[in-house]
Amino acid sequence: MNKRFNDNLILIKDLCESLNILARWALEDASDDSCRALYNDIIKDTSSYLQEIQTEIESHKAKGKWGE
Repeated sequence: MNKRFNDNLILIKDLCESLNILARWALEDASDDSCRALYNDIIKDTSSYLQEIQTEIESHKAKGKWGE
């Protein structure tokens, strides 16, 4: 793995965190059940993605491939 791969993981992690925050804000303003369901799904999915990304980052660090 190279530095670009690591940079891409960080970028995706940052974007997922931002989307998660935006969905939480939007959930507060949701006016009906379908909107609330959509935002809850986004929160659930991005939380799962964040866990997967963090696991991948930790794996790369453990293998000594993170600082490349």
